[in-house]
Amino acid sequence: MSFEKVKNTIMETINCDEDKITIDARLKEDLGIDSLDAMELSMALEEAFGITIDEEALKDFDTVQKIVSYIDEQA
Repeated sequence: MSFEKVKNTIMETINCDEDKITIDARLKEDLGIDSLDAMELSMALEEAFGITIDEEALKDFDTVQKIVSYIDEQA
């Protein structure tokens, strides 16, 4: 599971409080991520994991769990 690496990437990219980043955290509601933050986060995740995230998948990223699941599927 890539949760810890995703969590660290979110903290570094969005400057979000570590305690708020849980596997069930919702990006907009719980972490306050807006569309610009989401683009920055997707680029940071692509770099951190050496993957490409397509736009359709990006639209489905509403929780940390969905990000982790997508990355695990790409591995």
